[in-house]
Amino acid sequence: MLGVFGDVLKVRKLGYEPDVIYIGLDKIRGFDDRVVPLLWVPWAVGLREGVVDVYDRYYLFAFGNSGCIANPSIVRRAIEALERVYELGYRRVMLDAIRLPSPIDGLFFLSTCFCRYSLELCPRLSHLRNKIRATLHRASAVDIIELLEELAYVRAVHVEYLLSIIYDKARELGMELTAAVFPYPLSKYVGQEPKVLKRYLRKVHVMLYHMCPGAACLNAEIKQLVEILTALGIKYDEVQELLRRVTGLELSMGEVKGLDRGLDIRHVEVLAELNRHVCGDAYVPILWLDSDSMDILEEFVKRYHRLDVFVA
Repeated sequence: MLGVFGDVLKVRKLGYEPDVIYIGLDKIRGFDDRVVPLLWVPWAVGLREGVVDVYDRYYLFAFGNSGCIANPSIVRRAIEALERVYELGYRRVMLDAIRLPSPIDGLFFLSTCFCRYSLELCPRLSHLRNKIRATLHRASAVDIIELLEELAYVRAVHVEYLLSIIYDKARELGMELTAAVFPYPLSKYVGQEPKVLKRYLRKVHVMLYHMCPGAACLNAEIKQLVEILTALGIKYDEVQELLRRVTGLELSMGEVKGLDRGLDIRHVEVLAELNRHVCGDAYVPILWLDSDSMDILEEFVKRYHRLDVFVA
C-alpha cells in the first residue's frame, strides 16, 4: 500500500498509483474516499500563542506557524479542526507536528516551553529553568544529556496531554487517529515518545526525510543540532556521541560537513529498521522521494508492506 504527500502526478509518472493521498485540511472542499486529511496540530495565530523560553521570549517554531500544545487556544483549534474533518465525511485523520521545538529551531530546542500553561501542566518545569540557563551559559556533554532527558519527559507530558484530548474526541466521533512523527530516538526529544504515541494512534508514520531544508528533515535537523552543540563549546568527539544518542546514527565528520547535500540513504535504512522495532505493527515509514530514495522504494514496499512518500 502506497500513500502520498505532495505531488501525486509525479508519483503516477513513475508508474505508481497511490492508495492513499494525504492533503492538508485547508485544501479539502469535499469527501474523497482515497484522501486522508492532514491536520497541523500546533497551528498558532500569533506570537503570543508561541512557545516561551527560559528568558521569557516568545517563538513560533517549525515553519514560523506553531505554538505551545498546552495552550488552550491551540487545543481548541485542534478539536475544531477534527470536528471539521468529521463534518466533511472523513473517519480517519493524520495529525502533524504534535510536538514541541526540534533542533531546527536552534536554542529554543533546549529552552522551551515555559509559558504559564506548560508550567501548570508540568510543575517540575519550574525547577528546570535555572538549570537550562546554566547549561546554555557553560555546557558539558554530560549537562546536555541530562537536560535532554529531563526535557524529553516534560515534552512527552505535553504531547500526551493534547493527544489524549484529541483521542477522546475522535473516539466520541468514531474516528481513527494516525500521525506523522519524527524518527526515534530524535522523536522523544520533541515529545513524541513511542509508547505514548502507540497508546492513542492506530498507525505511527515515521518521517525518514534525508534531503530537504526544513523541520523534520534529518539532514537539516542534524546540521542545526551540530551547530547548537558547537556554539555551546562541545568538543567534536563529544558532538559525535551526542548525535548518536539523539539521532541513533553514527556520523563521520565528512558526513556532517556534507549534510547540505543530504543524509546518506544507508542511514535512512538504519532508522527504518530501528523504528520498525520500536513502533511494531503500528509502524509506517515515510520516504522523501528523490533519485536516492527511488533506489530503495521497491525494497521498502516489500519489506514494510505499507509505505508513504513525500513528493516535492
